[in-house]
Amino acid sequence: MNTYSSATRYEQGVMRASATGTDCDRHADRHARVHRCGGHGQLRQGGGEARFVARHDIALRGADRSATRRALAQPHDAPAIADRGGQRLLPTRDPGARVVEEAERAASRGAVEPRGTLRVNTSVAFGARHLGAAIAAYLQRYPQVKVDLTLNDRVVDLVEEGFDVGVRIAGRIDPGLVARPIARARMVACASPAYLRRSGMPRSPADLVRHNCLTYAYAGVQNEWHFTRGRREQTVRVGGNLHANNGNILSLAAANDLGVTVQPTFLSYELLQAKKLMRIMAGWEADELTIFAVYPSRQFLAPKVRSFIDFMVERFGDNPYWDRGIA
Repeated sequence: MNTYSSATRYEQGVMRASATGTDCDRHADRHARVHRCGGHGQLRQGGGEARFVARHDIALRGADRSATRRALAQPHDAPAIADRGGQRLLPTRDPGARVVEEAERAASRGAVEPRGTLRVNTSVAFGARHLGAAIAAYLQRYPQVKVDLTLNDRVVDLVEEGFDVGVRIAGRIDPGLVARPIARARMVACASPAYLRRSGMPRSPADLVRHNCLTYAYAGVQNEWHFTRGRREQTVRVGGNLHANNGNILSLAAANDLGVTVQPTFLSYELLQAKKLMRIMAGWEADELTIFAVYPSRQFLAPKVRSFIDFMVERFGDNPYWDRGIA
């Protein structure tokens, strides 16, 4: 079964209750009012922790009371104003009334036509390389939608900053959010042919201590790379003369013979296909990450949000184009 495209099981997973026994009734009573007013949750993503096996359905629970209050005060589509710093978005109308009005309008038109402004946030590297063409194709299919895309690599609170959906690459997503896998993000250790001729070919993770390793600033554990081979695991502490917060920079530096790097294939695939980079340590796999669509509301998911997520799953899926032809 395609892990990323089964809508039925996905919906069942998102809507599963988190409470058990007699707590279920109290949980339902407490959250029914929240759901009617637009859901709850916030984005507090760590920096790409590894060792996560992507599940088909992810309904991450545990939003605290403050997150719930923020969600009630910050509906996705409410007109907003900014404070002096331009950072905090404040709604200018009642969120409960907005949800009821939208539900009535949606029912009158069949609740199927995506429309309105869709606010999307993602990382600079993934957004610049892959979302531009994807969003262009999405807007051609859904011409009543307008996309407002923001690229940055800092931690973002979806609700407080007024985003409808975030696209995140991570090993896991923090509790309190709803997330759906869009695609896998394979990580590969690689270097240029010229560098390997000059410095030798690493055969195992332990060999990397003798190499110039180009490291990523937002890795979960700084300067440690973890690899598996069957049931064997090795973690090696690495170092080098380039440390950056952008994977494109590290991939290009490695392709220009500077050293070894571990990068997602969605960034390095063209360099690998062109033989400017080579995979090293055959049989050893770096920890795989997942590309998630993350959104703060479990119910009353707007057609524009649902259609965007479904489109991204359709476009990328469990065999994304950047992995084709890469062993």
